Amino acid sequence: MTSNNYDFIGSDLRKIREEKGITRKQIAEEMFISEETIRRIEKGENDPRLSTLVPICEYLDIDLRDIINHQQALYHSMVKLRKDINYLVNNSSLDKAKDLMDSFDAMDFKTNLNYEKELFATKHYFNGILILKDNMIESNPADEFEQAMADMNTKFKVSKFKDYKYDEFSLRILLALAISLYKKGNFDLYRDIMFEIEGYLDPNMDNYYIFAYNLATTYLRAGDKVESLKICNIAIANAKTIKETYYLNMIYYLKGVNHLGMDQIKEAKESFNYSLALTNIFSENSLYDSISKQVDIMLNNHK
Repeated sequence: MTSNNYDFIGSDLRKIREEKGITRKQIAEEMFISEETIRRIEKGENDPRLSTLVPICEYLDIDLRDIINHQQALYHSMVKLRKDINYLVNNSSLDKAKDLMDSFDAMDFKTNLNYEKELFATKHYFNGILILKDNMIESNPADEFEQAMADMNTKFKVSKFKDYKYDEFSLRILLALAISLYKKGNFDLYRDIMFEIEGYLDPNMDNYYIFAYNLATTYLRAGDKVESLKICNIAIANAKTIKETYYLNMIYYLKGVNHLGMDQIKEAKESFNYSLALTNIFSENSLYDSISKQVDIMLNNHK
């Protein structure tokens, strides 16, 4: 499910050529490029030189720079929009998230097949997230997440999830799919998917702390508090700038839960205090109130 940054060019050229009713043979004869070379470029079987791409684009009456620059700028807008919606969802602002999701409908990647696939996947991903958050009994969020994965790779089957390579966005979808399976009671598949995600865990990821939190949660659910606490501690040690470590508050929260489960009350309170402090600074009041109530209940029940 991963690709090089410019892999889309060949497939886009093919799409534009077919839409204009132009054959490879016509381009080959006019621009003195072999038909086989054009075929290989469109199939992504070789790394074309600019000296080959430019005449093809000239014949198709398009500018290669326009394809790359415009589509990439729009792509970056989509990525930023995903981050904004994720923030709203994680702070229980679902109505605002739904309104922002409408912006995806105005995006058009028809000249970039890979970006287009990711746009479709993004829509299905957030549809599934809203179902999860709203607890819609009549709907199955796993269906949305599986469709999102299929948008990224038409061959995807959840039963064969280990057969694929993932980039960071497809890992987010896979994570959401795992959580939806857990909520449906399929703990074994949920656990196996989470352990697969563990192999991709990298502090340089934008979503590193989200993955670390959910992986630590998996170990806790499996009854392994020691490993869960270890992941929390490693994640905290990797924090360089608190303001940039989204979800670090939940890492501290889970660290507190682990300490509490080990009867380490002092350490638990310290971790909970860090969690509440970070939540108070960087998150919405509703999330702070929710975590604060949960902490009070756990500490009182432990007594």
